[in-house]
Amino acid sequence: MTKKSFDLKLPEGLPGEYKVHDVLLCPAINDARVLTMIHDMSADGMGHIVRVYMSRQEKDDFVFDFELEAFVFPSHESAVSFANRLPSLTALELLMVQNGYDYELMEGNPRILQ
Repeated sequence: MTKKSFDLKLPEGLPGEYKVHDVLLCPAINDARVLTMIHDMSADGMGHIVRVYMSRQEKDDFVFDFELEAFVFPSHESAVSFANRLPSLTALELLMVQNGYDYELMEGNPRILQ
């Protein structure tokens, strides 16, 4: 199943536009998937949000269990760059970003910590 072959149902009335960025497999957990979405909130002055959802596949359907985290970025480019890099972030890098470390400072560096 690809990110374009499932129907995503979001709560009605959510502002902005959503775009599925990627669906990642979790090989250590059977049928577990991580969905990343880019949520465009720029019209409200909130920038772009990378939303990360825990999901699983049941037969031909994706079941969305809960949102793992939401990361706010000032531009679409920085949100996409972060979402692309998310699967390869170390646990320490992810903790730093979750606690306010400026992701823009990470650009161009393969790792925050050496």
